[in-house]
Amino acid sequence: MSKEPMVAWLHVSKSYRNKSALENFSLDLGPGIHCLLGSNGAGKSTALSILTEVRAASRGEVRVMGQAVVRGGRQTTLIGSVPQSLSFPPTLKVAEVLRFVAMHYPNPLELDSLDEHLQLSKILAKQCGSLSGGQRRRLGIAAALIGNAPVLILDEPLAGLDIDGRAAVRRIILEQQAAGRCVIMASHDYAEVEAAADTVTLIKDERRLANGSTESIRSTLDLSHLSFTAEKPPAGIETFGTLTNLGTGRFRLTTHQPDQAARLLLAEIRAPKLQITPSSLEDAVSELLAKEQV
Repeated sequence: MSKEPMVAWLHVSKSYRNKSALENFSLDLGPGIHCLLGSNGAGKSTALSILTEVRAASRGEVRVMGQAVVRGGRQTTLIGSVPQSLSFPPTLKVAEVLRFVAMHYPNPLELDSLDEHLQLSKILAKQCGSLSGGQRRRLGIAAALIGNAPVLILDEPLAGLDIDGRAAVRRIILEQQAAGRCVIMASHDYAEVEAAADTVTLIKDERRLANGSTESIRSTLDLSHLSFTAEKPPAGIETFGTLTNLGTGRFRLTTHQPDQAARLLLAEIRAPKLQITPSSLEDAVSELLAKEQV
């Protein structure tokens, strides 16, 4: 018997005044880090808002830990969420906000347990209206974590954070993964997604376009980048792909035929300082989004 997914969208659609925002969307997620990718308006935020009850599905069903998502249902205690746009009552103190959120969960964490990564002790007594953008982001992440929920939703979690803050959030995400939680991220930071994600789901035109590991998504695009140094590119090199002049005698060839192109470069150029890199996740996503059909 197959194990129940931690989160499942089952043929979910959402329309506003006959305009589709999500169409027949299905996805099962278990423990791990899962990233939703797609252009603005593709349906990522709609899928997450239905999961968190901000919006109701027009058709279909969403389930969390086997329970149907219904307004005011118990599944609200199974989810911690960080929206991209954060807003807190300006006169409330940070500690008051976190204690209020914790009251809604059966097994919340202590404030002290969140301080190691998020350095909350420095801002607990501050009013929310006086927080910087980075401090508001830390508070939002703390509010999502304090409920100790099995499902964590992070919408652009690194937005507005400095270098130390970004590193702290990365550690938190990896700790949640190690603890067996289901972490769902929406992000435009492809480097972060490629480094952390167990699965990637690409959404286009309100529908699921592709789903799999970062490696499987990358493998849909059989491209390589060859960077080399030359006074001028050898004749015929552009027959292998797209050539870009990077300046200062450096060129990059994007090609489906890296071996053949490399042989030509090595034969025609002395010491070309050749570097070959595979296509990135961003390359593959851009290619998939550009296609009318997959």
